[in-house]
Amino acid sequence: MIKAVRGMHDLLGDTASQWQKVESHVRSLLEGFGYTEIRTPVLEHIEVFTQAVGEGTDIVEKQMYTVADRNSAEGAKPETLVLRPEATSSVVRAVLENQLHRAPHPHRFFYILPMFRYERPQKGRLRQFHQIGAELMGDSSPEADAESIVLLDAVFRSFGLTDFEVCINSVGSSACRPQYKEKLKAYFQPHLAALCVDCQKRFERATMRILDCKVPGCRALAEKAPRMVDHLDPESTLHFQTVQKRLSQAGVSFVLDPSIVRGLDYYSRTAFEFTSSLLGAQSALGGGGRYDELTARFGEDPYPAVGWALGLERLVMALEAKELLKVPTRKPRFFFAPMGDKAFEELYALALRLKRAGIWVEMSHEQGKKVKWLMKQADRSGAAHTLILGEDELASGQALLKNMATGEQASIPWQTIEEDLKRRTSEHA
Repeated sequence: MIKAVRGMHDLLGDTASQWQKVESHVRSLLEGFGYTEIRTPVLEHIEVFTQAVGEGTDIVEKQMYTVADRNSAEGAKPETLVLRPEATSSVVRAVLENQLHRAPHPHRFFYILPMFRYERPQKGRLRQFHQIGAELMGDSSPEADAESIVLLDAVFRSFGLTDFEVCINSVGSSACRPQYKEKLKAYFQPHLAALCVDCQKRFERATMRILDCKVPGCRALAEKAPRMVDHLDPESTLHFQTVQKRLSQAGVSFVLDPSIVRGLDYYSRTAFEFTSSLLGAQSALGGGGRYDELTARFGEDPYPAVGWALGLERLVMALEAKELLKVPTRKPRFFFAPMGDKAFEELYALALRLKRAGIWVEMSHEQGKKVKWLMKQADRSGAAHTLILGEDELASGQALLKNMATGEQASIPWQTIEEDLKRRTSEHA
């Protein structure tokens, strides 16, 4: 038997209904905040991520799925395409390509998209996973940072989910980060041998990411490392203080966490994560931050932007853990039970008309079956009512409608059957 690729799951039945409910709910909330949807291609040129995310990141070094483009010019080296591992870089590419950064007003985008990363599949971490994200672009103010955090807080709370913590930090700017990195190197240099293999590699090219390592030994060393918030330039200090002030005004509780540096190289100033014990080892519900200098990696001037992403699988896990995601099983409104060829023709045409009107009707297409078999099928379908039509009913001009819950039966004039069934549906909508 051919099975799905490891770490990539099918969505069907009640699970698909749950996802539709979550996506619809979040989409409505984001649109209420003034965000519009953006959908980027699943395939991008590899440079979108090597330039934006950074060569030294796990995404680029270990996790990207690459594809050789077959349409390259004859004799030319094939271009390398990748399955989208994260969306922010793709959104920035789209904004620049479509010249949206030339507009004088901010842009608010959201996306609900699948991402792809090669890693060991585990609960809450898959090779094909889905993210909901929001990007506020063209606004450099600390109020924009606060809006982004308030929005993510609102998303979780709108489901009734409150078991999470908002952790924030400032990772500084290009004006102060180089000096801070040197202080970090000086601190970690005597402890290099005690760091994990990955952090030893990060020491030179991504020193701040050692602070984000989850290995206990590295974590213990990081707790005593110099803090970025103590080495901010005056402008970054004021920016971060204002973000905290605006969050307090909005009633969003938060904690300062100097280990929040995010896993991608393009962040600057505000960085944040939402964590929850509901997810077990994978505690991060979502997170993001400011990335004003990301456009410079695409050869453009810096363009202010801040945003976040949450894992849809993890959100569903958290909602299920708190029993906040119950989707009633959908069942047909009517089951049609025809007895005889003429009855079949009449009910088949009626079923199609009702389906076009948005009324779910099930009907057996196996002709010549007896009423006992048809009623068994009706019961299995879960339909609220069964409409029975045979030779006797056709002769009398009265169809028989049975309430499957109570067993009660009623005769309905065939001439008005369609209007009657539509009325019954609207009364119980």
